[in-house]
Amino acid sequence: MKFLTLAYITSFFPILLEAKTATLKIYSPLIDYEALFRDDDAQLLSYNLLDAGIQNNEVRVSGSMMIEGVYATFTGNFTSPFSNIDTNFNGIYDFFEIDNNFRIDVTGSASYSLQGYGDFNANIFASISRTTGQHSFNLNETVTVQSSNIDGIYAGQTEYISESLTAVHALGTIYYDEDQRTYTYYLGHHGTSGTASGSGSYQVNSDSSITFSELSFPSINDNTFSRTFPALSKKTLTSSLTIPYIESNKFHVMTSIQDVPYFIIIEDNNDGNADNKPDLLTFKKTSVESVDLNGWNYHAWPWIFNVQDQDWLYYHFADTGCLVWRNKTQSWLSFNPQTSSWVSLSL
Repeated sequence: MKFLTLAYITSFFPILLEAKTATLKIYSPLIDYEALFRDDDAQLLSYNLLDAGIQNNEVRVSGSMMIEGVYATFTGNFTSPFSNIDTNFNGIYDFFEIDNNFRIDVTGSASYSLQGYGDFNANIFASISRTTGQHSFNLNETVTVQSSNIDGIYAGQTEYISESLTAVHALGTIYYDEDQRTYTYYLGHHGTSGTASGSGSYQVNSDSSITFSELSFPSINDNTFSRTFPALSKKTLTSSLTIPYIESNKFHVMTSIQDVPYFIIIEDNNDGNADNKPDLLTFKKTSVESVDLNGWNYHAWPWIFNVQDQDWLYYHFADTGCLVWRNKTQSWLSFNPQTSSWVSLSL
């Protein structure tokens, strides 16, 4: 094996060798309500979400469109489909439980002004139900005109719209080292644009929860909210987080980051010690070993093959002295000058 290739691979070796993976899912109540104002006979020109309905359960929007070649502006308000309903009393809002059925009715009103023609007002009624297994919803909407001063648009006129709504969420992977209690994560955003990644350290708590030093949460990156609701003006929010272990391979929690509700799920299928619990909850304690690394060595720095130990060793200089990664035992060693031997690090 060529030296450069070996050096390149082994510069990442201690991390990659120990990394295990778990899935990370983050769900939010944020929805692109633009779908409520789409129509086959209209071309949406602009759309503004004035209130996401998180704090007062009322969504407010405005915008402009072309209706059969006529410029029009609109405003609308309606109840939010996000609620704190928990039908099965398991502590998780029905809105977030993607494996269970969900249906809710949304009501509201909208006002339209057609340039050169006049105005009309309409009531909105919509049934929103979830596509099982996904954080997306089916929208069946009825728009009924209540009043109008425009010829051809009359009170009682009704239109039906069917659309799909995707709530903002992020799906990805956590790579973790159970010995070092460090992790790296990568997330792809859905229902909004962007990706997120990060790294940090985690600790296992006595109540079988895990505390991560930092995680990312998707938002909607809408500058309209820079003063009224700053969290929604950002693409990504970050915060530390404690997630309880629930059962089987699953951790989950509902939380609020900068006043935005989120539901977080981690699924870890690793169980190296066969204790029927995810390895995220374990911490390997390597027994102390003493190794004589004298004798003939083949150098391909920072790797050395020790003939006496019959193993490749990775050398790393730290503040506390020189450390050695011993491939055979998957452990770090430090030099003990009192015994003139290399011993495993105390954990």
